[in-house]
Amino acid sequence: MKFKLDLSIIRPIADVWKAFDSAENMKKWQTTLTKFEPVSGTPGQPGAVSKLTYEENGREFALIEKITLREEPNRFDGVYENDFADNVIRNTFIEQADNSTLWVIETEFRFKTLTMKIIGPLMKKNFVSRTKKDMERFKELAESQ
Repeated sequence: MKFKLDLSIIRPIADVWKAFDSAENMKKWQTTLTKFEPVSGTPGQPGAVSKLTYEENGREFALIEKITLREEPNRFDGVYENDFADNVIRNTFIEQADNSTLWVIETEFRFKTLTMKIIGPLMKKNFVSRTKKDMERFKELAESQ
């Protein structure tokens, strides 16, 4: 299952990248994130592995983040894994003429279990909605710094 979203942020690309490239900021715009734990490598760099723990509706779950590409300040890619799916995410930041930045997210969920292969696509609206909300919170954070 794939989807693509974009959002204009009224800040220069360098400022957007700085806000995005902060593990501390992640909890501010991913509001269900409770822990960010580096496992190996240098956080935020290709090859780095981290454990991200979330709590939603009284349920705790973890994702393993693997950074696959970093091209500062334009691109940041990663894979987020759990027992049910691998989520491949490409974040692209495009400098705009008006000193703003276009943030484009391309997401692909690769479901692993039969249950998720059946119900995952039916939940696409939920995944898109959650991503949009995270993007809006990040936009607010980046524009306020």
